[in-house]
Amino acid sequence: MKPEAVFPNIKKAKLPFLTPAVGLNKEQCPIVRESGYCLPQLIYCVEGEGVLETEGKVFPIDTGSIFFLPAKREHRYYGKGKWVTSWIHLAGDAMEQTLECLGLKDAAVVSGMDTVRYERILRQILTELKVDRLQGMERSSVHVYELLMEFCLLQHEQLQPQSKGMRRLLPLLDYIDDHITEQMTLPELAEVIGVTPQHLCRTFKEALSMRPFEYITRRRIQISKRYLSDRSIKIATVGQMVGIRDVSYYCYNFKRLEGITPNEFRAQNL
Repeated sequence: MKPEAVFPNIKKAKLPFLTPAVGLNKEQCPIVRESGYCLPQLIYCVEGEGVLETEGKVFPIDTGSIFFLPAKREHRYYGKGKWVTSWIHLAGDAMEQTLECLGLKDAAVVSGMDTVRYERILRQILTELKVDRLQGMERSSVHVYELLMEFCLLQHEQLQPQSKGMRRLLPLLDYIDDHITEQMTLPELAEVIGVTPQHLCRTFKEALSMRPFEYITRRRIQISKRYLSDRSIKIATVGQMVGIRDVSYYCYNFKRLEGITPNEFRAQNL
């Protein structure tokens, strides 16, 4: 992609989230700021490798990494050979308070960003500012906040292994809901996210504190509640509608997980 940048005049703008500068796919020159920069920044490594040095710490920056720089903190960053970045400066009436609320007080580096999503958000910000002179700042304000939250969510994931495992499982959890009436096998489930059955069991245990089939049973019981409100559907049929063919097994698990029988639940929720 060709490099692009826009520098809107935000002096008279009164919005919670703004950007006075955003650039895409620019070859990054070395930056040294002994007193820091006047605004916080997010900088994304599109291509190549770089190094960030700030407050006595050294952070390697790889392709796909994104780093946050708070305002007025000394820093320098430079590439190892050709280094291409996209970047955004953060401003707005609510920005300082939001950064404090999110715990973004110090420089931080995260990796594993969904590059397609990140670049889409940056592109939306740049496009809104370039093509809509009347409402571009207002429209881009939404995406500035979205970008900031994407960074914070990813940072939280990397600090919490449980969240990281949960993210890996999301496609499988959707698959389970789509096939809840079917009999699924462990190898089949593992194949959905490209891991071994053993690795799948470990990931489920770390992320959800249960094994895959315990999760499936719980989902089946939860979904079955939707059908219990219809008295015309027999209890045995409700179980079959969520993939539990044995009515005794369905009732046993319902009582185990909910503390009451399906009939009692139906009576309480008419």
